[in-house]
Amino acid sequence: MNFKRVGLALLTFFAYFSLSHGQFGSADLVSLSISSECDEIKPGDSTSLMIEVKVEPGWHAYWKTAGQTGFPTSIAWDLPEGISLGALQFPTPKYYEFQGLGSYVHEKTFFLLAELQVMEEWNVSTPVSFTGEFSTLVCDEANCIPFRSELQLTLPIGKVTKINGQASTVLAAAKSKLPVFLDKESLTSVHANSDFIDFSIQSALFENRAPQDFYFFPEGEFFEHGTRQNFSWDANLSRLSLRMKRNVEVAPPSRLQGVLVHPELESGLKVDLSLTQTIYGRDIPNRALATPEGQRVDSVQGYRLLWFLLAFVLLALATWVYGKTNQPHHSKEKKAAGKVLAFLTFLLAVWTGYPSKETTLTGLQWQVWSPELEGRLREEGKAVYVDFTAKWCLSCQVNKRVLEAQDVISVFKEKDIIPLQADWTKRGSTILTALKAYGREGVPLNIYYPPSKEGIPLPEILSQQIVLEVIDSEESYLVSEANGFWAILGFALLGGMILNLMPCVFPVIGLKIMSFVKQAGEDGQRVKRHGMIFTLGVLLSFWALLGVLLFLRESLEAELGWGFQLQEPLFVFALAVFLFIFALSLSGVLDIGMSLTGIGAKVSRSDGYTGSFFSGVLATLVATPCMAPFLGAAVGAALTMDWVGAYLVFSFIAIGLALPYLVLSFFPSWISRLPKPGEWMDTFKQFMAFPLYATVAWLLWTLQSLL
Repeated sequence: MNFKRVGLALLTFFAYFSLSHGQFGSADLVSLSISSECDEIKPGDSTSLMIEVKVEPGWHAYWKTAGQTGFPTSIAWDLPEGISLGALQFPTPKYYEFQGLGSYVHEKTFFLLAELQVMEEWNVSTPVSFTGEFSTLVCDEANCIPFRSELQLTLPIGKVTKINGQASTVLAAAKSKLPVFLDKESLTSVHANSDFIDFSIQSALFENRAPQDFYFFPEGEFFEHGTRQNFSWDANLSRLSLRMKRNVEVAPPSRLQGVLVHPELESGLKVDLSLTQTIYGRDIPNRALATPEGQRVDSVQGYRLLWFLLAFVLLALATWVYGKTNQPHHSKEKKAAGKVLAFLTFLLAVWTGYPSKETTLTGLQWQVWSPELEGRLREEGKAVYVDFTAKWCLSCQVNKRVLEAQDVISVFKEKDIIPLQADWTKRGSTILTALKAYGREGVPLNIYYPPSKEGIPLPEILSQQIVLEVIDSEESYLVSEANGFWAILGFALLGGMILNLMPCVFPVIGLKIMSFVKQAGEDGQRVKRHGMIFTLGVLLSFWALLGVLLFLRESLEAELGWGFQLQEPLFVFALAVFLFIFALSLSGVLDIGMSLTGIGAKVSRSDGYTGSFFSGVLATLVATPCMAPFLGAAVGAALTMDWVGAYLVFSFIAIGLALPYLVLSFFPSWISRLPKPGEWMDTFKQFMAFPLYATVAWLLWTLQSLL
């Protein structure tokens, strides 16, 4: 812990507290005066106010944003009806660093300016009179003392506005200290993502300026202040860029504002940029300026790496099929069938990974979602379709294939529907808030907003028929009493059962069924115990995962949703490594045992019951990214309940996942219908490695988007 920072933070806290309860000798450190540019003002006219602040040498006051320490200077005006004051204008601040903490300060004498407007309806017989409370914090290297004082100004009313020449001279000098706007020829862009704010400026003013001498004073608490700033030029030495770390606890503002300074520039440069390119949950590699409609989503580049990786998995599968079926003891028919199957798999691999030059011009032009963009489009009466997605969400990727169908694209274009994509691959509280508005705690979620109507949620797993029917009828596809608690439990049970069919889970169920085949001739009670212990492993794993999630949400007040663990790069990497080693074991490359579905032989002792338990743990671990139909709705509802209700819903999901094994263990006669143990079991085991290799490819693709 940095005790210097803690000490300074406590010092400024107590100074602020004292600021609310009185002054402590700071009147000798600061002197104030307020004046106007005019001696008389005519109703309907405006004039400039000047607040002169004199700070004793060796001390400093703070800017409108204080930085890492201190408190901002402000004036709380008490204005009568009929007059208004513009925003307070500050001179360019100075950067002050003490004990490793950076602040934005003013020293010695400086002026604050404001524009006073008198309404035409003002009574000419009544002078303008108002007050304001000035407050700031004055500090030196040893002390911080609050200062508060009342300002009062009375301005006579006249038939014409009379300018005071001496005041105009003072005002001109004060305005020369204000930051100026960039020239009209300057080019600017700004992006905000879940971790950083990137902005760049191209201006003739910056030519031949050393980038390390620039400093940007940002306004507001959206930024982490006082950190080292590293400006850099682009390859052509024409565009100046800066990346700043953002404060993740603060929602993005509508505009990025601040002052850019350089010792060789006469004045600070005022930066005021619209955050129309704010990105919630992830960053977009393309840093080009946004189009008027919003930032485009590159729907080709993002998935090209995934298709390459999956193509290599298919090539490996084709090679394996050829080798398995082309053995000397196999019949000619089996060899021929194997060659045909291997060739078809090879063609599928080439088709999947072939470097296509296809662009998205004929497809949907997805734009990056933001609540501001969605609200503006709906206010304009546009039809809007929002896809809440994440790269680690398997069912999200299935849905994307549906939205790429030509019939769907044609309807979108015919009805002029604007598609928006909200990517939750990285953690983002703004997207989570939008999900919660529809009772969800995770993705996928697809919403269709007909023109000037409320949003219609679509089912989690889409088909062309579902999408087209919802768009055509402008009504929900499923009309069911899904709000009932029993319906939620039913969806949870069904969702858990469907999880068994996901490619990341299916190898586990296959291997477990193989273990039942091996045990078919053993004692029936022993087989039942294996099934119950496996179910216990699934139940305890789901309970533990829910407990972690509820603890983080309630105790730490963290904004987390279902799938939060897959938003952590370390977890995704560890899971990818684990499943890769597991797959190598199934392929016969590594012999690390199968009684624990690849975890190791040591935990498989005690008659194999430990292996059954950890098989359930593994099934839960690999099942969480595979969001099956109805599961998201059930999880979302569970996370809004109390602890008892949430655990009951998750228990039904766990029972659904474990149900096939549990049924086979209690009805061992069904096992007899399966093929007898033999060579096919080793072939089946090796084949089960390929869905895991595909899952590893998907996890690595997800990982590169998190880094």
